[in-house]
Amino acid sequence: MGLFDSLKKKEEKPKVKMPTSVKGEGAPRQDIEVIPIEEDVLAKEVLKPQVRYMKKITVTSYSDLEKISEELHEGNIVLVDLTPLESRPDVLEKVAEQIKGMVNALGGQAAKVCKYEIKLILLPGDIKIMK
Repeated sequence: MGLFDSLKKKEEKPKVKMPTSVKGEGAPRQDIEVIPIEEDVLAKEVLKPQVRYMKKITVTSYSDLEKISEELHEGNIVLVDLTPLESRPDVLEKVAEQIKGMVNALGGQAAKVCKYEIKLILLPGDIKIMK
């Protein structure tokens, strides 16, 4: 028996037999951190994609401007139909100015969609039109 043989024998560790309760029953581990439910729910809300809609609103009076404003505040795209106001050019001009001011105040954009009808598309501030 040489010098190195005695060192090798000391390095070998005895094999430890796993208790049967750990092997078969899946005993709970103490090193796993449990996340509280409130944080888990919050994480799901943060990762949840935002649903947006494209809504059509036909403007017949000034009261419809409030609906347009609410939809833009919610981040939805609004398709505005102003053709019912063609017969009243004075009201049409005032409504168009109101819409323009509303979109500018919210940081959004507006564009005319149809050539022969008066239809506008209004976008919230985080969606842009490529020109």
